[in-house]
Amino acid sequence: MLEKIIKLKEQGLTIKQIAEKIESTEGKVKYAWSKYRKSLTENKAASTETTPVAKPKKKKAGVTVSAPKQNEIVPALTAVPSLERDAFGMATHYEDDIIHAIVQSPTAVYVYWELSELSRKMLETHYHASFDSFRKEMRIIDVTLRDYEKGEVNRSYQFELPEMTNTWFVRPLMPNTTYIIEWGIQTIDGDFLPVLRSKPVETPRDEPVVDGRFSEVVARWQYGEVEQPEWVEVLRPYSYFDRIR
Repeated sequence: MLEKIIKLKEQGLTIKQIAEKIESTEGKVKYAWSKYRKSLTENKAASTETTPVAKPKKKKAGVTVSAPKQNEIVPALTAVPSLERDAFGMATHYEDDIIHAIVQSPTAVYVYWELSELSRKMLETHYHASFDSFRKEMRIIDVTLRDYEKGEVNRSYQFELPEMTNTWFVRPLMPNTTYIIEWGIQTIDGDFLPVLRSKPVETPRDEPVVDGRFSEVVARWQYGEVEQPEWVEVLRPYSYFDRIR
């Protein structure tokens, strides 16, 4: 089961999609994947552990140096990887897989991402190629009033990113639209493999309107024509809309 999960995860599938593929529950898939990632981290940390070597007693200039006793527990020293820092002493990265999309205007979104060394090694091992040889790309997906987990999108496009880049201004975009940003690589088959995915972000309107884009779907939900709001995928779970129906 774990081998199937790893293979499907490397193809860019979500936990929910993997659970449907292997006919299992999301909880079991998430637990197996988390346990696998944790084992990789522990193995990497274990390989860097060192234990001080006990030295015999010796005398020097009248000072006696004692070696550890036979049953004395000597704590192991774990080597913590040092982070690269800039001229001000601030860390330039934190060895984590993250991507953030921040709305700047009705037509622009600022994107920042970071890929850990572990994820880079996994890509290199799977495709038998160096990370620098991959073509890095960004995909912009319009998911306004769509359920992206079910593969529903309005439209999408992607473009190549230059090397040594971890920030980008995406523009021009459409106002009053919900977007998801994906960062990934182009495989040897020419397909786009998403590696990082942002949370949905919505660009604001650029002009006043009487009826918004959500007016029709809100009306259907208020009158009981649908059981679940059709815009729920773009809002946080603790939405106040649950209290006003």
